[in-house]
Amino acid sequence: MTVMDACNAGADGCEHHAARLLASLESGRVYALPNAPAGAAIRVFKAADTTAPFAWCEGAPRTQPSQRSHAENRRLRGWTR
Repeated sequence: MTVMDACNAGADGCEHHAARLLASLESGRVYALPNAPAGAAIRVFKAADTTAPFAWCEGAPRTQPSQRSHAENRRLRGWTR
């Protein structure tokens, strides 16, 4: 997987780490590498939606919208998807 930020800087990695990175970026994008299995980019995109930004910071308070996952923010606002 390749995860790109808003300035088109990218990093390659596995699906797990790509999802964590994508969840932590504003306006990030994900692309499958040529040897990636079918549907990998969609899986990463969906996983990033439910992953809190900077998930590796365990025990950090998640009180601000920028600290919660996109899915959690939608749920707290009463939006469904």
